[in-house]
Amino acid sequence: MSPRIEDRLRDAFAAGAELVRAEALRPDEDAVRVEAAPRRRGLALAVPLVAALLVAAVSVAVPAGMRGPAPVEPEVKAPPGPRFLLVADNDGVTVRDARTGTVVDRVGVPRTPEGSFREPGGYLLAGTGEGAAFYVARSVTSRRTHVSTTRFHRVRVDKTGKVADLTRDVIPPVTGTAASSLAVTGDGTRLAYSLDGEVCGKDGTSRFCPGARLTVVDLPARTKRVWTTNAAGRIEHLSWAADRRTLGFVAKSEARVLDTAATGTTLAAARVVVGGQEVTAATISPDGRVMLVGRTEPPTGRTVHYRVDEYPVTGGGGISGLITASRGDGKAARWSLIRYDVTGRHVLFMGDVFPLSRWDDWKITTLVHHGPADPRLRDSPRQALEAAW
Repeated sequence: MSPRIEDRLRDAFAAGAELVRAEALRPDEDAVRVEAAPRRRGLALAVPLVAALLVAAVSVAVPAGMRGPAPVEPEVKAPPGPRFLLVADNDGVTVRDARTGTVVDRVGVPRTPEGSFREPGGYLLAGTGEGAAFYVARSVTSRRTHVSTTRFHRVRVDKTGKVADLTRDVIPPVTGTAASSLAVTGDGTRLAYSLDGEVCGKDGTSRFCPGARLTVVDLPARTKRVWTTNAAGRIEHLSWAADRRTLGFVAKSEARVLDTAATGTTLAAARVVVGGQEVTAATISPDGRVMLVGRTEPPTGRTVHYRVDEYPVTGGGGISGLITASRGDGKAARWSLIRYDVTGRHVLFMGDVFPLSRWDDWKITTLVHHGPADPRLRDSPRQALEAAW
């Protein structure tokens, strides 16, 4: 090999190596540790090397009179993701900057009758995933009749994050038990909510009857469809795929998916994606191919490990780790929120001991720290939060 060709190969390899960034090799250290899936990490390292070899081959093949500087491909970065998110706590609902967690505006949710609320403040939140249109459900339970009434409102924010529109009662109020989960499709046309059970009784008395219910409302058509189950417990962590028919959820510590276009009126038709494990939160990807599932691993001594893993919905393929965390005090904890944005490139997540955070291309950013419910009590649980983008 001539010295001229040797020099060109060396320059081409150096140009390709410049594409390898430090952040692609090592995630930021934080209280929550991020582990990239091996297959993705390997791809990130292999692309610059292949690019270098291709550049070298082109440099050798082009006649001397036509040669120029070796081209360097611009670094491809993930889109910035949603600009704003909605957060609810016992003090109300706020619009926040989705990059910093800073409060931008407050949402004047309509007042409700006196009663009791499930934390935080009886609120459930859902968003279309682009950070501009949200739904707020609030359940209040009458202390006299023990019947809950849930009202549903739509919130839109402008380009600065200020509330531009608040539409009250987008569907009629729902009575029974308190709502336990809420989700809306990316195009805002289908709203899904779940109830823990129903309030039944006669002769002026009422009692709680188990049997969770899932309802899907077609907002433009003003029609709805209901699925029921005789099992006790909640239907939680509802999430839609972009096809507007595949709905993910968690029930009885299992991550499941339901084809809402199929026949049937019971949740027995839902397919189990992850079963037999302590699943505490889950969400389906916009393309409907995978679910992010948060669960707790068996403790190692006093160390408890928590994971968010990516599972294929249809079976087959490997399981990819997205987020890992651990505690050394032996105390139990759970993931309480995992949500994709509309692109599937960004994830909002939170736990009862983990702050509200976002995941972007193997980097974690903390948005909202939720302190103890009572700072005077050492072991007081953290304040409950709801969030959506």
